[in-house]
Amino acid sequence: MKAYNYIFRKSMLSFLGALCIIAAIDFSFNFFSEIEDINDTYTYIDALLYLLATEPYRIRSFIYLAAVVGFLAVFVDANFLRAFNTVRQAGLNKTRYAFMIFAPVVILSMASYEFFVPELTKSAAEIRKSKVSSSVESQPVIIEIQERGDDGFMLVSEDLSLSFDKTGELEIKDQYSGEFSRLNYNSNIKHLSFSELIENSSSSFEKFSLVSKTELLRRSLNFLCYIVIFMIGLEILLSFSKTLNVNRILVYGFGACLIYGFIESVFADSIAVFLLPFYLQAFPIILILSYYLFRKRFFF
Repeated sequence: MKAYNYIFRKSMLSFLGALCIIAAIDFSFNFFSEIEDINDTYTYIDALLYLLATEPYRIRSFIYLAAVVGFLAVFVDANFLRAFNTVRQAGLNKTRYAFMIFAPVVILSMASYEFFVPELTKSAAEIRKSKVSSSVESQPVIIEIQERGDDGFMLVSEDLSLSFDKTGELEIKDQYSGEFSRLNYNSNIKHLSFSELIENSSSSFEKFSLVSKTELLRRSLNFLCYIVIFMIGLEILLSFSKTLNVNRILVYGFGACLIYGFIESVFADSIAVFLLPFYLQAFPIILILSYYLFRKRFFF
């Protein structure tokens, strides 16, 4: 039991170390980018408070990257490697270990989407906008265009709905405006909580509903790919430990996670642009199956 506690504790400490380093780098770069907006009303203190309030939101975007790098980097420690081999001989397999150490990270990430972070980020952004902008502008009203079954179109806004057909006949309605105003159409989709996305996904506005479902599925399943990235890295470390060093761990960890991040964004954008089925965003499940399919053939 002591060996299990040791490898879990060391893994978590390594993850937290990687997370703090990446967060510090992110905070520094964002602070320098904020300097150009400093004015009489938006001071350096305001910029620091804004960055502190929004850093938890930005951490969500690289929390799994920090997990992959941190969990792999801990294997550089010879004492940890010996403890890990001991618990493996006692029956702990690599898959169970991966899910065991990723579980707290996944729970923390999922909870941050629902509690505290979304409201904190939105309120901080609104305060910053009021101090940086020279004039207060009203929030833009986005209009969704829907195609009707009779070769006509319908334009929906928060104020009214305009319906017209191919002959040019125009009809003003408020049939959908009430529903439209309750949605988070004008908000950044990545700032929304799980409950808000679930509400939006049942909307009658086709494209907005599709984007909400895609984001909901992306948040729920993207951690699976990072677990696959970690397990492949773990297989490499255990198979070729003699050539192991920190630089190679960093190159693999950052490289694989950044490539996956690009692929993930391409999937999400393609679904929204081409109106593809939102469940294509569940592709991380395929990667899990592919890993186990080729595991015996390529790894020990």
